[in-house]
Amino acid sequence: MGIIEFIQKYWLNWLKHFNVSMRNQRLNRLEEERIKLFENLESLSTEKLDASVNGNWSINQILYHLWVVETSSIKYIQKKTKYPDSLVSVSPLNYLKPKILKLLLAFGVKLKAPKIVSAFPEKIDFHKLNKEWKNSRESLDQLIVELKEKNFDKKAILRHPILGRINLTLALDFFDFHFKHHQKAINLLKK
Repeated sequence: MGIIEFIQKYWLNWLKHFNVSMRNQRLNRLEEERIKLFENLESLSTEKLDASVNGNWSINQILYHLWVVETSSIKYIQKKTKYPDSLVSVSPLNYLKPKILKLLLAFGVKLKAPKIVSAFPEKIDFHKLNKEWKNSRESLDQLIVELKEKNFDKKAILRHPILGRINLTLALDFFDFHFKHHQKAINLLKK
């Protein structure tokens, strides 16, 4: 094996796993997890990705839901921060609500997702969704930089249906928790 073949086979494949360059460490870790998840699902057939068990969401629908939650949050934050005078501080109670939510879900309480993030197109293209989610994460990375530059990152920039008004840290915590919560369901469907 020549040097070029070695580089193509080993170095570029290894580099692909570390080609995440988000400026925010939390987002960078989330993106690494997203990439790993899509790589683990890559070998599944379209039928398996679209299969719904007992009327529950399919793998593709769960992925789409996760992406829509993040993209709609980005749009909301972008709109909300255009009016800085309307930004308020986060209530101390809102730091406790995520813990309560995690506890409820750990006890098996089911929560219905709002329609805006649970309406699915008839066909979900796995590869297109992967690319769109990557682009959304890049947009979120840029948005985080802008929020920090404007000192908006500690303000209540996002309104969550259960958690209430949350800041950037709580939003990233939610994205992380939400991803892991649905990843469990994906892993069950993958078997």
